[in-house]
Amino acid sequence: MSAAPRPDRSDDWVALLGGVRVSRQWMTRHTPELLAAWCEAMPEARRRAIAAEIVRVAAEMESEPVGRRDDEPADPAWEAVARRIDPRLLDGPDWWPLSAALTRAAAAGYDVAAGLPGLAAAPLPDRHPARELHWRLLDDCPAALPVPDADGGPATPPPR
Repeated sequence: MSAAPRPDRSDDWVALLGGVRVSRQWMTRHTPELLAAWCEAMPEARRRAIAAEIVRVAAEMESEPVGRRDDEPADPAWEAVARRIDPRLLDGPDWWPLSAALTRAAAAGYDVAAGLPGLAAAPLPDRHPARELHWRLLDDCPAALPVPDADGGPATPPPR
């Protein structure tokens, strides 16, 4: 897949809790019942509870694969690409899951070197820039999602 110009989808992102934004498209695919309940929820406390559940599901699905060791480095193949886009992408724990997603996207035929700069064209937030770029990548290339194991459990990291 090559990176084609993308329409502005800034309206796709929904602020749920404490500034955490989640793609409406992602919620439609993965948590449609929760999204519908959140849209209709009253009072505000109920809406916050539903938002917390959406964020929990997203974190569980999109975070680091099970089995990662803290001392295990991220895939170095993507470090140069990320550094050219924004050196902050390499800081903190969000880099490892983004790197793993880049590896899955590339394996599926996504042109990471061409596509990633376009995904980062809209400014990345000061807090968690790698997490934001990871969400954008998942929105652009669903093949970057971890594949659950045969029992439907969390994905295991790719073999090294």
